[in-house]
Amino acid sequence: MQNQQHVTSALNRLIVGENQSFDLYGLWQNTSRTLSNLDFEHQHEIQRVERGRTNPMLKKQIMENLQRRHRERRQPYVTLIAELRKHLSSAVSDDLQAAG
Repeated sequence: MQNQQHVTSALNRLIVGENQSFDLYGLWQNTSRTLSNLDFEHQHEIQRVERGRTNPMLKKQIMENLQRRHRERRQPYVTLIAELRKHLSSAVSDDLQAAG
Protein backbone atom coordinates (compact mmCIF):
# COMPACT_ATOMS: atom_id res chain seq x y z
CA MET A 1 0.00 0.00 0.00
CA GLN A 2 2.85 2.40 0.80
CA ASN A 3 4.33 1.69 -2.65
CA GLN A 4 0.99 2.57 -4.25
CA GLN A 5 0.87 5.88 -2.37
CA HIS A 6 4.41 6.64 -3.51
CA VAL A 7 3.50 5.95 -7.16
CA THR A 8 0.34 8.07 -6.88
CA SER A 9 2.29 10.93 -5.33
CA ALA A 10 5.03 10.75 -7.98
CA LEU A 11 2.48 10.58 -10.77
CA ASN A 12 0.59 13.58 -9.40
CA ARG A 13 3.82 15.58 -9.19
CA LEU A 14 4.62 14.69 -12.79
CA ILE A 15 1.20 15.67 -14.07
CA VAL A 16 0.37 18.67 -11.92
CA GLY A 17 3.91 20.00 -11.66
CA GLU A 18 4.42 20.45 -15.40
CA ASN A 19 3.31 23.53 -17.29
CA GLN A 20 3.39 21.65 -20.56
CA SER A 21 1.03 18.89 -21.58
CA PHE A 22 1.91 15.45 -20.31
CA ASP A 23 1.43 12.36 -22.47
CA LEU A 24 -0.50 10.09 -20.11
CA TYR A 25 -1.45 7.75 -22.91
CA GLY A 26 2.18 7.39 -24.02
CA LEU A 27 3.26 6.67 -20.46
CA TRP A 28 0.44 4.11 -20.16
CA GLN A 29 1.57 2.43 -23.41
CA ASN A 30 5.20 2.29 -22.33
CA THR A 31 4.29 0.94 -18.91
CA SER A 32 2.03 -1.70 -20.46
CA ARG A 33 4.82 -2.70 -22.84
CA THR A 34 7.26 -3.03 -19.94
CA LEU A 35 4.76 -5.17 -18.04
CA SER A 36 4.28 -7.40 -21.10
CA ASN A 37 8.04 -7.79 -21.43
CA LEU A 38 8.32 -8.78 -17.76
CA ASP A 39 5.55 -11.36 -18.22
CA PHE A 40 7.19 -12.75 -21.38
CA GLU A 41 10.57 -13.01 -19.66
CA HIS A 42 8.98 -14.73 -16.67
CA GLN A 43 7.19 -17.25 -18.88
CA HIS A 44 10.45 -18.01 -20.66
CA GLU A 45 12.22 -18.63 -17.32
CA ILE A 46 9.39 -20.88 -16.13
CA GLN A 47 9.52 -22.96 -19.31
CA ARG A 48 13.28 -23.28 -19.04
CA VAL A 49 13.01 -24.60 -15.48
CA GLU A 50 10.15 -26.96 -16.39
CA ARG A 51 12.23 -28.52 -19.18
CA GLY A 52 15.34 -28.82 -17.03
CA ARG A 53 16.57 -32.00 -15.38
CA THR A 54 16.61 -30.49 -11.92
CA ASN A 55 15.57 -32.45 -8.84
CA PRO A 56 11.76 -32.06 -8.48
CA MET A 57 12.03 -30.60 -4.97
CA LEU A 58 14.64 -28.08 -6.09
CA LYS A 59 12.59 -27.33 -9.20
CA LYS A 60 9.57 -26.56 -7.01
CA GLN A 61 11.63 -24.19 -4.89
CA ILE A 62 13.03 -22.47 -7.97
CA MET A 63 9.53 -22.06 -9.41
CA GLU A 64 8.26 -20.55 -6.16
CA ASN A 65 11.18 -18.11 -6.12
CA LEU A 66 10.53 -17.17 -9.74
CA GLN A 67 6.85 -16.55 -8.99
CA ARG A 68 7.66 -14.41 -5.96
CA ARG A 69 10.26 -12.39 -7.84
CA HIS A 70 7.87 -11.90 -10.76
CA ARG A 71 5.11 -10.59 -8.48
CA GLU A 72 7.55 -8.20 -6.82
CA ARG A 73 8.93 -6.93 -10.13
CA ARG A 74 5.56 -6.38 -11.77
CA GLN A 75 3.67 -4.84 -8.84
CA PRO A 76 4.97 -1.26 -9.29
CA TYR A 77 3.96 -1.36 -12.96
CA VAL A 78 0.49 -2.71 -12.16
CA THR A 79 0.07 0.08 -9.61
CA LEU A 80 1.25 2.70 -12.09
CA ILE A 81 -1.13 1.43 -14.77
CA ALA A 82 -4.05 1.61 -12.33
CA GLU A 83 -3.13 5.20 -11.46
CA LEU A 84 -2.71 6.12 -15.11
CA ARG A 85 -6.13 4.69 -15.89
CA LYS A 86 -7.65 6.89 -13.18
CA HIS A 87 -5.94 9.97 -14.56
CA LEU A 88 -6.80 9.08 -18.15
CA SER A 89 -10.47 8.56 -17.37
CA SER A 90 -10.49 11.81 -15.39
CA ALA A 91 -8.87 13.64 -18.30
CA VAL A 92 -11.43 12.20 -20.72
CA SER A 93 -14.29 13.25 -18.41
CA ASP A 94 -12.85 16.76 -18.17
CA ASP A 95 -12.52 16.95 -21.96
CA LEU A 96 -16.10 15.77 -22.43
CA GLN A 97 -17.42 18.31 -19.94
CA ALA A 98 -15.45 21.09 -21.59
CA ALA A 99 -16.78 20.10 -25.03
CA GLY A 100 -20.36 19.64 -23.82
